[in-house]
Amino acid sequence: QQEIHWVSSAVPRDEPPKSLQQVKGAPDTYKIVENIPSPRVIKSHLPPQFLPPQLWEKKAKIVYVIRNPKDVVVSYFFFIKMINPQKVDQAFSEFFKEMMDGRGTSTKSLTRLSTVKGRSLPYGPWWDHYLFFWKKRHEPNALLVRFEELKRNVEKISNFLGKHLSAETLDAITEHCTFANMKKNPMSSPDIFFGPPKSATNSGADSATSFMRKGKVGDWKFHFTVAQSEAMDAFIRNKFQGTGMTFDH
Repeated sequence: QQEIHWVSSAVPRDEPPKSLQQVKGAPDTYKIVENIPSPRVIKSHLPPQFLPPQLWEKKAKIVYVIRNPKDVVVSYFFFIKMINPQKVDQAFSEFFKEMMDGRGTSTKSLTRLSTVKGRSLPYGPWWDHYLFFWKKRHEPNALLVRFEELKRNVEKISNFLGKHLSAETLDAITEHCTFANMKKNPMSSPDIFFGPPKSATNSGADSATSFMRKGKVGDWKFHFTVAQSEAMDAFIRNKFQGTGMTFDH
């Protein structure tokens, strides 16, 4: 299952850089957001430093979805291939190394917003993104949900948002948000902006990639080598030691 599109965060009010507007046919979403009546539901991948301070001052409700980094690497590997023609034939081993040192988001098709070890990143290191919101998990306006547990947390999310729904309605929402239904729903699968699924010729890549690819928990097991899995385990221990953050699946 992909993200339930209740994820509330925020976006900057300033006009986004041109390189973020290169997806053919994509609307200026920040303009759409300005015209949405309150209460608004906004989905964002932005790191905290690019979110408006009013997010915390006004205590807007935030649902932050966190996913096993190994599955994030695989998902992002295929996503980058879809949006960046220069990456179509990139090997997974090369992309894995880039993600381990924070370069996995450094593509010419995306805006360069921050730097790690002299290398530019559009959203900053993924581990910093995780840690910021992990430290906010006890704030009354923040709810952290594991990607792997979304389907069994629909009621928890709805209650957090002040929506106390019947069991029948919760079941309907859960069914509506299944991967199969979201994949065929143009409101959650924007393949219309990316064109038809692209073939990937490099080994380890799916024969065709679309925005809604698999949504599977543990798909990393079909792409990581034993050495890569062990390296990521050690990396996670180093970055998140003492924080209480762990990853299963």
